[in-house]
Amino acid sequence: MKTKVLLLILFSIMMSVSVSAQFQGKKFSANLDGIGKINLEFKEEFYELSTPAAVVVVKGNYKIEEKKITFNDTEGPIACQKSVNGEYEFLYKDGVLSFKVIQDACPGRKSIASAEWKEVE
Repeated sequence: MKTKVLLLILFSIMMSVSVSAQFQGKKFSANLDGIGKINLEFKEEFYELSTPAAVVVVKGNYKIEEKKITFNDTEGPIACQKSVNGEYEFLYKDGVLSFKVIQDACPGRKSIASAEWKEVE
C-alpha cells in the first residue's frame, strides 16, 4: 500500500513538472481590440506581456496544475493588483493557446486572456 501511495505521489509530481515545462520558453502573440499586437512569453518562473517593440507592460508569476493556469501580476503599467489572482482553464493545441475564465476580478487580464494566442517561433 505504501508503495502505491509513493508511486502516485511521484507520478503527480512528474506530471506537474512536465505540464509547467510545456510553456517554459514559449512565446505567443495575439491582436487585441483597442491595443493591437501583444506578446506573451513564459519564462522559467514568470511570464511577460510585451509590445512588439519589446516594452514589458506586465510581468508576473504563473502556476500550472493540469489544465488550469493561475496568473498573478507583479509589476508593469497595466498590471492587475498583486493580491488579485486570475484562474483560467487553458487549451494548447496546434500552436494555439486559448483561455477560459474560471475566476478573475481583474477585467484587463480577462480581456487579454480572451484572445487567441498563436505560438511565435
